[in-house]
Amino acid sequence: MLRSCAEALLLKRLIQKYPGAAIAAGALGGLISAFVKLGWEVPFPPRLPGRIPEPMVLVSMFTHHATPVWQSYVIHFSFSILAGAAYGAFVEYLPIVALGMGVGFGLAIWVGAHEIVMPLMGLTPPAWRLPASEQLSEFFGHAVWGFVIEVFRHDFRARFVRPLPVALSITEFGPADVPVAVGV
Repeated sequence: MLRSCAEALLLKRLIQKYPGAAIAAGALGGLISAFVKLGWEVPFPPRLPGRIPEPMVLVSMFTHHATPVWQSYVIHFSFSILAGAAYGAFVEYLPIVALGMGVGFGLAIWVGAHEIVMPLMGLTPPAWRLPASEQLSEFFGHAVWGFVIEVFRHDFRARFVRPLPVALSITEFGPADVPVAVGV
C-alpha cells in the first residue's frame, strides 16, 4: 500500500505543470545562452567585417542616427531572455518543442529570425546573398544557443521544481518501477 501511494505521489509530481518555474528556467537559460552566443561569435563571426550588426541597424531605423554598441547588447540579451522564457513555457505543455535537446528550437529561431524576418525588415541581405561563413556561423550558433537554453531549463526543473522527497529516493525502487517523464 505504501509503495503504491509513494508511486502515485511521484507520478503526480512528474506530470504536474509549473508554468512560473518553466518561464523562469527558460529565461535563465536564455540569459546564459546569450553569453554563450556572444562567445561563439568571436571565433566564428556571424557577419563580414564592416557590416553593421542587425540590432544596431534596427535601432537606427527608429532613431535615424548611429547607435551605441551597448544598445545592440540590450536587444541581444532581451531577445534571448524572452525567447528562452517562451521556450520554457512551451516545453512545459508541449514537450516536443525540446526536440534535439533544444537544438530544434534554436534552428527554428534561426530560420524565423535570420532567414525570414530580418531580410524582410531590411536588416540583412536576403539569405541567398549572404556568404556561407555567415550562414554556417548563425546555423551552428543558434543550434548551440537552443541547446544551452534546454540544458539550463532541464537542470533547473530537476533541481528546484521536482525534487524527490527524502522518503522516496529512486534507490528504493527498481529501474522498472520509476515512472519516466517525457520532456523533463
